[in-house]
Amino acid sequence: MNLIKPNPLKNGDTIAIIAPSGPVEFEPVSRAKQYFERNGYRVKLGEHLFDSDRYLAGSDEARAEDLHKAFLDDEVKAIVCARGGYGAIRLIKFIDFELIKNNPKIFCGYSDITLLSALFLKYANLITYSSPMAVSDFAGETINEVTEASFFKVLCGEKDFYMSDVTYLPGKAEGIMWGGNLSTLVSLCGIDFIPDQDFIFFAEDVNEPVYKLDKMLNQLVNIKKFRENVKGIAFGEFTGVDDEAWLETLLAETSNILNVPSYGGFKFTHSCEKQTLPYGGYALLDGTINIY
Repeated sequence: MNLIKPNPLKNGDTIAIIAPSGPVEFEPVSRAKQYFERNGYRVKLGEHLFDSDRYLAGSDEARAEDLHKAFLDDEVKAIVCARGGYGAIRLIKFIDFELIKNNPKIFCGYSDITLLSALFLKYANLITYSSPMAVSDFAGETINEVTEASFFKVLCGEKDFYMSDVTYLPGKAEGIMWGGNLSTLVSLCGIDFIPDQDFIFFAEDVNEPVYKLDKMLNQLVNIKKFRENVKGIAFGEFTGVDDEAWLETLLAETSNILNVPSYGGFKFTHSCEKQTLPYGGYALLDGTINIY
């Protein structure tokens, strides 16, 4: 499969901000917009960005429409999701993957946006970016320097350096980077969402008890294609767990079950300090991650 890597971001390019998941308010979006403009970019806001329907940023149809319009807009070079939350899974039946495949561009997000990155890779061959988001990370009074530097470095076509601080099983592995927010990823179980090529699995989550993380990891381990195609593991941060010792036991146990090179402590996380990673980018894992 020939994966599509979008063109790098350049100063002066237009960034679209959309909300495929949870609702957002005007003030934080305005601060994020001003942040990008101060850094030399133009910003377009999705037509339905400020819609609200319960815990969603408007109707499914409206959110899908903003997604499609952002990909179709020739002026837009990058799409930065406003936030995560919940709702991306409701868009699957509306998404035109051929439209996305034929109009490739930078697409950014994490958390609930993991679902879209996984499906864009699977059905549109598009490399996206596991990255900070407009309201979640760029609307505050201060922006984390590591988060900021990694975001612009990677989107502008440079390489970042990813280092682990825990070794579960040493060794080297190669494959595309695939995974993301664990609880979002396993919500896709029941459809064909596992990559057909070798991959390095990366995962993170927030405020999940260890027994639920255990269940989620085993949902993936029980999938034959996952076991066959996973060649390495890069665990990020699992913040807000109920028992750190149980977590370490679970991550080591999962590594041993899959019997592939496995490392932990990467800055893939819901915490304020996070690194941007090409989702679908080809990589070598050996305690660090080197994207080719």
